[in-house]
Amino acid sequence: MTGPTAHNDRAEMIAFSLQSKLPLPDVSELPDVTLTYAAEEGPGEDIVPETVGTNPNVPMRIGSIWLDGESLMCSCPECLAPVTIRHWLMVADCWNCDTAVLLSAEQELAVKSLMKRTAGEEPQVLRKATTTRDSSLPFYPAAVPSEAASRLRTMLVYEDKLHWTRRAINQTPAWIISLLAHIMVLILLGLLYDVESDDGEYITLSVVVGDTDREGGNVTNLTPEAEDNYDLPPPDNIDPNNPEEMEKVNQDREVAEQLQQDFDTDNPNLPDIDSVKRRINEATGTNKTILARDPRVRKQVVAREGGTSATEAAVARGLEWLARHQEPGGYWSLHKFNTQAGCTCQDPGRAITDAGATSLALLPFLGAGQTHIVGMYKDEVRSGLDYLLENQATDGDLSAGARGNTRMYTHGQAAIVLCEAYMMSGDQRLKQPAQNAITFIIASQHQQGGWRYNPGQAGDTSVVGWQIMALQSARAAGLQVPNSVVQKANQFLNSVQAPNQLYAYQPRVSPTHVMTAEAILCRYYLGHGRNASTIDTGINYLIDNHLPNQGGMNIYYLYYGTQVMHHYGGPEWGLWNEQMRELLVGTQHTDGHRRGSWTPKENHDRQGGRLYATAMAVCCLEVYYRHLPIFRKFEVK
Repeated sequence: MTGPTAHNDRAEMIAFSLQSKLPLPDVSELPDVTLTYAAEEGPGEDIVPETVGTNPNVPMRIGSIWLDGESLMCSCPECLAPVTIRHWLMVADCWNCDTAVLLSAEQELAVKSLMKRTAGEEPQVLRKATTTRDSSLPFYPAAVPSEAASRLRTMLVYEDKLHWTRRAINQTPAWIISLLAHIMVLILLGLLYDVESDDGEYITLSVVVGDTDREGGNVTNLTPEAEDNYDLPPPDNIDPNNPEEMEKVNQDREVAEQLQQDFDTDNPNLPDIDSVKRRINEATGTNKTILARDPRVRKQVVAREGGTSATEAAVARGLEWLARHQEPGGYWSLHKFNTQAGCTCQDPGRAITDAGATSLALLPFLGAGQTHIVGMYKDEVRSGLDYLLENQATDGDLSAGARGNTRMYTHGQAAIVLCEAYMMSGDQRLKQPAQNAITFIIASQHQQGGWRYNPGQAGDTSVVGWQIMALQSARAAGLQVPNSVVQKANQFLNSVQAPNQLYAYQPRVSPTHVMTAEAILCRYYLGHGRNASTIDTGINYLIDNHLPNQGGMNIYYLYYGTQVMHHYGGPEWGLWNEQMRELLVGTQHTDGHRRGSWTPKENHDRQGGRLYATAMAVCCLEVYYRHLPIFRKFEVK
């Protein structure tokens, strides 16, 4: 090893045996010795250590800590004697004065830094010192680093990974450690303490199970999904101590449970419930928003998103009213829905489009998870779909029989229905008709990106909204939609956007709250983020000036505004939802032949009539599960 030499050659060296049992001499009695290092080159040359870590043959030090061969050393703070550090504990005990040395966190880091920098380095040639060595002093040849020193370096590098864990434990207050220890003791005592229970007298019942059913003994097989109580949250203003109000809540829950029918069975057409939950939890973006429509997860979704037993009961009553007003041919009608025998409902619409009425009626059935394959209304849905398919033109047009300005409205709504029905059921019979309907929309787009009443016309925001929703449904269903069509639709929305970020019906026309709501929903599906300035300004405008209210009830505005706010989330959604559900639940008819329907109030709503208003209102109340929120991760248990 490169040996230490004494520059004070006048001092008398004191030697003693390491095997001696005599007391060690006092450090103060030892001569003053200054250490330096001999070079490999020979006598007459002193060695000065290079920068720390450049030569493993030379004792390396950081401050008062150094590595000498296979030993990690430091100076005793009391007597300055060199002592060996136990690196696994980061402590040292002085052999001379029995002082215990505990390294600080900074010193521990310094040691580990030293070991990392020196690990694996090759010996280097020592540079010559500027002074000469006394030739009378002995010369010690340099030693090769030992295997123990290498192992020491490796161990210290490994221990660096445990540094922060050990530091956290060391800094944990004593009272916390004491508390945890007492808790563990109590738990162990509880497990060991065995109490002999005395159940007193008891009766043993002997049950004999027979193969035959007896009168009154019909058995109902419950699946795990059915065993889960369909217990929807009551409205916020319900007094749980009021028997009459709680009776109303229980009645609403019973009505809402109707939509669970056919989902409590082992229907082979139903997807596995665990698969449904997994897909909901993994859903992101805009292409999987309909996954939460399955009634088997309805309770969780409604409770989390702000629905109540009253909103679900209103949905069930609305669907029941729509089913009662379906025509024998499987279609619905806006202008003559009340011509059936015994119907006393009023407010027929002025628009004539049976395909449009059928599409509007099917939207809320699909929104509630009812398809032509599963659900208590599967027969009604199947008949409606058959009507649309039978009347679709060879070019994909679904607006058969539509008059006036209803043609592209009708086609857009019917295209949404076919795409959603195909996506929800996987029925291949619907795939090509749905694709043909989308192809017709693409061919009908104006060169400036919009759509209007008839194919090829310059667009308006109202008609554009339905076509964009159809294109989005098609993409979610895996159908073909060229990006160029979507880009041109975005360009049209740019043309109707005012400088204040609100939207108008057509270019160079004043913006309105209705068109702003519809355009923002379109922007969502065209890729605009939640925090885009074009979105925030419109949201604030709608919240500050056009919250839902009975005095100005516009069901078309509610339809788009409710979806916009649900996707946006936050306190804005909470405020909107509270007023929307109170308005719609409170204005639904609950008795007579009109039970489950809504009376149209606004002029455009009266154009569509009672059937239109009812279908749109039900879609609003299905918002909690009809589409998963785009900008929020949603999970079900």
